Amino acid sequence: MKPELVGLSDEVWRRTWARLEGLTDEEYLWEPVPGCWSVRQRPDGRWTWEQVLPSPSPTPVTTIAWRLWHLIDMYGEDRAPRWLDVPAQGPPIGLDDPDGEPPATAAAALVLLDQAHERWDAHLALVSEEQLVEAVGPIAGPYAESTRAGYVQHMLDEFIHHGAEIGVMRDLWRWQQPIADDDRTERVVRGDLSVLDELDGVLSPDLLDKAVEHARWDLAIGLVERGAPFTRTGRTPLHVAAGAGEVALVRALLDAGADATVVDPDFRATPRQWAEQFDRHDVAELLAAATAANPSRQ
Repeated sequence: MKPELVGLSDEVWRRTWARLEGLTDEEYLWEPVPGCWSVRQRPDGRWTWEQVLPSPSPTPVTTIAWRLWHLIDMYGEDRAPRWLDVPAQGPPIGLDDPDGEPPATAAAALVLLDQAHERWDAHLALVSEEQLVEAVGPIAGPYAESTRAGYVQHMLDEFIHHGAEIGVMRDLWRWQQPIADDDRTERVVRGDLSVLDELDGVLSPDLLDKAVEHARWDLAIGLVERGAPFTRTGRTPLHVAAGAGEVALVRALLDAGADATVVDPDFRATPRQWAEQFDRHDVAELLAAATAANPSRQ
């Protein structure tokens, strides 16, 4: 049991930490709507965490700063050594630290989160397989009969939940900023069909590739019908459309001369094999017929 719990804990941490790369102070404290809960500086200079129990309904939207402080507190809380019945590995980090204060900057928050996670890891490493299957005992109050493994699972669920909330906030922030370097590609990425009415001159294959990459299927079909060029080697739009089961786009690409026998560099598979892998049987049949009708390409 312990290797599985440790393995999941490590994977959750790896995924959460990867989602925090490049976090800026502006994003850290960003409030997407009025009335967010966050970490704020009080008139006396202290930084505090906004929360009340029980939470109001509806609960306010929380900032990344708020979620990070909550993660720091959960990873670094003093409950872990007490409930796991192992020696405390250093002082608590977060709300259990009498001098603890929410970080004012993203960089400071990430440093503290890393330290808190190391403390959690150290406690998890110390608990034995035998201890995990035992009840936590009276120290857990109403959860006295729960096993220590159950407590670890509960904490992992919390880490997953709050890490996912941070990921969503980062996605929302990113998509409020420009995604592409030029206006036309930006509009394609966002699925703006009106771009089809403004096509002129020499078109870059990037337009169709971006439309397919972002699942803008109707826009992709329109681009193909208007003669937009597309990538014909490596992982092609035909691979992606086939894997997604987009019959109309697959047919349009074939009519435009797409090669159904191209092998992509990642999976060493043809568009038909992509379709088969994702159980897109109608697309696989269409691609099989297209290949049979062009034996010179086999």
